[in-house]
Amino acid sequence: MSARRCGPAIVAPAAAWVVVLLAAAQPAWGFRVVSYNLLDYDPGERQASFRTVMDSLDADIIAVQEIKSQSGVNDFLNNVLNYAVPGKYQAMLFYNGPDTDNACFFKVGVVDSISAVPIFTPVRYTIEYTFRPSGYASSAAQFRILSTHLKAGDTPSDETTRRTQTDVIRDYLNGLPSGSHFMVLGDLNVYSNVDQGYVRLIRSEADNDGRCKDPINKQGTWHDNYTFRHTHTQSPRDVSFGGGSGGGLDDRFDQILVSYAFDDGDGLSYVPSSYFAFGNDGYHLNAAINAPPNYVVSQAVADALYYASDHIPVVASFQAPAKVAAASELDFGAWIVGTTAERTLAVGNGAVGDADELSYSLTAPSGFSAPGGTFLAAGGASNDHTISMDAGSAGSRSGTLVVNSNDLDHPAWNVSLSGSVVEHAVPSLDASETVLVDTLDFGSHEAGEFGELALDVHNLGHGPLQALLEVYDHVLVGGDGRFSIVGGFVTKEAGASPASYAVAFDADGADENALYTAVLTLKTRDDADVSGGTNLADLVVHLSAFVLGGSGVPDDAAAVLALGPVRPNPAAGGVALALTLPEAADASVDVVDVAGRVVRALRAGPLSAGVHEIAWDGRDDRGAPVASGVYFCRATVGEWREARKVVLVR
Repeated sequence: MSARRCGPAIVAPAAAWVVVLLAAAQPAWGFRVVSYNLLDYDPGERQASFRTVMDSLDADIIAVQEIKSQSGVNDFLNNVLNYAVPGKYQAMLFYNGPDTDNACFFKVGVVDSISAVPIFTPVRYTIEYTFRPSGYASSAAQFRILSTHLKAGDTPSDETTRRTQTDVIRDYLNGLPSGSHFMVLGDLNVYSNVDQGYVRLIRSEADNDGRCKDPINKQGTWHDNYTFRHTHTQSPRDVSFGGGSGGGLDDRFDQILVSYAFDDGDGLSYVPSSYFAFGNDGYHLNAAINAPPNYVVSQAVADALYYASDHIPVVASFQAPAKVAAASELDFGAWIVGTTAERTLAVGNGAVGDADELSYSLTAPSGFSAPGGTFLAAGGASNDHTISMDAGSAGSRSGTLVVNSNDLDHPAWNVSLSGSVVEHAVPSLDASETVLVDTLDFGSHEAGEFGELALDVHNLGHGPLQALLEVYDHVLVGGDGRFSIVGGFVTKEAGASPASYAVAFDADGADENALYTAVLTLKTRDDADVSGGTNLADLVVHLSAFVLGGSGVPDDAAAVLALGPVRPNPAAGGVALALTLPEAADASVDVVDVAGRVVRALRAGPLSAGVHEIAWDGRDDRGAPVASGVYFCRATVGEWREARKVVLVR
């Protein structure tokens, strides 16, 4: 709790520590109410003393009695309450009655004023001030403060007059709706709990809607009674001066009484043990409050209380209702099917200052789930809850989660839930079927004649309930560094349209009549924005390019008899390889399976000297596509025989 909520500073000898510490251990609250008789306050009177008192109290609502005019209200507001911090307080509407009057001031931003209405009690008007804690809209958060100043005196006639005044007040309160929050405070001028004016306020009747109670339940004869010395509010002076009473502290004239609804611990409610007479340490019965030492306030404050008025303030604190603080929507985004789709919803108590505990439960819509049970959050605290979305099948999800609570403004706080569940992306090098390995053959050209080739990465079968495919990295190996992705690699996404790249081969300075091969591996995954996404299959592209010489025959042709590598390898379709002859000769090139059976005859007969490009379309002698597997391309020239392994992946 904040320091100001702990009551006055304490300076006490060892013998007094137990009593003082118990009095100081007060709970926190939402707003502090003060009642204070100002002793015929006029402009310019006792301002410095009142400033010291009010600065120490730091009250949120201040109801005062014995203020004499509108100019007195203005002076107390501007030269006492707002002297150090202009605009900190505002004044309620002032009613100038037949005698000294009531006034009320409130701290801006803590409570909102609603109305000020006179109740025409005899002798002096009673004023009803209606407030609501700031940040609330419900009428259930409203409360009334009835500030009154009953007839002074200890004669039977005085008591009868007090009774006529409280008859008006009690009858008025009985007319309020049942369960209303109100308090009656002020200078009651009663000496005991059997005073008929007091009895009418607290007694049980057929209509108890307006019944008041003493929140500290200190009932008995208060006058000059040691038992009740901590409750006394008149007089802080031992001698009379300035029109005020003397004799020291010996009467409980100033009180704050509350309705039973204001003391039930729920919502708007009196904070137990927060009631006290400011500056009364219990050691000044029939003595001046500033007679050293004062164990609960400083000497400066005790002196200010002595000179300001012949009454001291009475203080009580009240908790504000709980208030839900939660998001109005929770977007799950997209999740991969089969994953655990969860988001965190924070539900807190956003009440102004300290407040009643927020008590709430969560009700989730179809397609979502939330923790069960009842949860509690103190003022300013919050709880995190895991909300789950059903990710068992692909589809869109939406609904409204309801936070059911004791928030007066929003007993059912709605949180809009939305999200989607999607299938994994499906990487492929083909638009119609899953192809994870393919070739990109630049063919046979002389240097300077190679063009760029397009390479498309597809998200096979993409639709609204399938994740985008992200091509996020690549590895390019081989080819003497001559193959490249045009413009450099860039992460791209494939959805309804493919992720397109261009691949180039640089033949500048390349060996003539040479075959260059490389392997480009593209790394794929589900779109990073989809929760639960994973890395997907790599896409492997075999790159090949054959650089021709100017004559098609290498300079050292006489020394060359060779069968080049199969390209691409592995392959999903056709392949090619080069047969180099140093001189004209009869040659044959066949494709055989692992058992040595001829699958396809590719070339047979005389061939000229030079490099001959031999192609196989992956079909047998009947023109039918052969099955996936291992094959060999075998070349025979005279007694020379060479074979190259090729792997077909369909």
